[in-house]
Amino acid sequence: MHHAVHRLSMALAIALTASAHAQTPTPGPITLPAGTIPQTATPGQSQIVAGKHALAAKQFTEAKTIFVAELKLHPENIEAKLGLADSELGLQQYEAAELQYRQVVAAQPELWQAHKNLVIVEAALGRWEEFDRERTILRMARQRDAPGISARESDVIDSFTLHGDRWIVREYFEPVGRSQTRYNFEHFAPTGHAAEYISLESADAAKAVTPGGAVAIGDQAKQPTPSTAFALNWYTGKAHGTIATYSHKEPAYEQVRTDVQKWLRRTP
Repeated sequence: MHHAVHRLSMALAIALTASAHAQTPTPGPITLPAGTIPQTATPGQSQIVAGKHALAAKQFTEAKTIFVAELKLHPENIEAKLGLADSELGLQQYEAAELQYRQVVAAQPELWQAHKNLVIVEAALGRWEEFDRERTILRMARQRDAPGISARESDVIDSFTLHGDRWIVREYFEPVGRSQTRYNFEHFAPTGHAAEYISLESADAAKAVTPGGAVAIGDQAKQPTPSTAFALNWYTGKAHGTIATYSHKEPAYEQVRTDVQKWLRRTP
């Protein structure tokens, strides 16, 4: 589990706009890889660079202004559309961001980062069919070893706020760590470290590596049996417990999310 948390914390620096020291990280824009823009840039490309710098500085309104102006001059510029979508995601203008990301993936169906950001957008909008559809696209790409995406990657797929605490959710396509984690819900302290996290993981693997074994703390938690496939476990640096257990097969993400939020609402 500790390995999974380390990987999660490292990856958040890539997939979130907030720094590792921010109190409430939020999903944010991810632009094209560094090096996309030539060293000798044209005026239009210079605007793209300026927009990317604004995104990196989390100046989302300024970035949006730059990309909107660029698209007025070059309406089919995919990089500008992606930058505009990223800006709107950072501003939590989810429906506008969705429109831009849809245009990007229509033009470049294998631009996987746009699909990943659409997952975040659809979760924010509560459009779970579209959320699952985008995740299916990414899963199938990984299964066929498509270029530009790896089965060893993990994705930020959701975020929400309860009791004033911001939670970030990451999915691991391949279960990770000694507990074989599939999802991590993580809440950060003001110092930037993970104050607590909730993981959907293999019930047997988690029990084997957790001191004292499973400790039921939720109404839906039962002692793991041979038919128990997964457990939803809560951890801090000093305590742990099982919120819910699931028999036979992995539960749908929407069910896990509901169970996490139900437990958090009952917890001071």
